Amino acid sequence: MATPLINGINYSWSNVKFNLFGVPVVGITEINYNRKQAKENQYGAGSEPVSRGYGNVEYEADITLFLDEWRRIIAAAPSKDPLLIKPFQIQVLFGDTSLTFRQDNLEACEFMEDPFNAKQGDSKILIKIPLIIAGVTHVQ
Repeated sequence: MATPLINGINYSWSNVKFNLFGVPVVGITEINYNRKQAKENQYGAGSEPVSRGYGNVEYEADITLFLDEWRRIIAAAPSKDPLLIKPFQIQVLFGDTSLTFRQDNLEACEFMEDPFNAKQGDSKILIKIPLIIAGVTHVQ
C-alpha cells in the first residue's frame, strides 16, 4: 500500500534549491548525481555463484547552467579558471513550508570541463559541466 502524500504535494523542481560556494544558484536548470558500487558474483565448483565480491564505490555528477550563471562563477574564481577552483560542496535543498525539508551535500566537487556550445535558433544558452565528486551525504 502506498503512503499517502501530505496535503497531496510531492517534491518537484520548484521545491529544489542549490547553494554553490555558500551562495544560492538560480541559473541552474539540471543536476544529476549518482552513487554506484561494482558487484560481481564469484564462482567455484559448479555453475552457481558461491560468493559475491564488492568493488569501489564511484560517483558521477553534472550540472547544467545558463551561460551567464557559469560566467559569474568563473568571474568569482580567484584564478578566473574554473578548472583550478579548489574542491567545494554543493548543497541540494528539497522542500518548502508544506514539505519536509531534506538536504543532500555533494562533497569535494570539482569542475572537470569549461565547455561552450550553442547553435542557431537557441533562445537560451545552457552549459553542461561534468563534475568529479567524492561523496554524497543525505542530511535530514
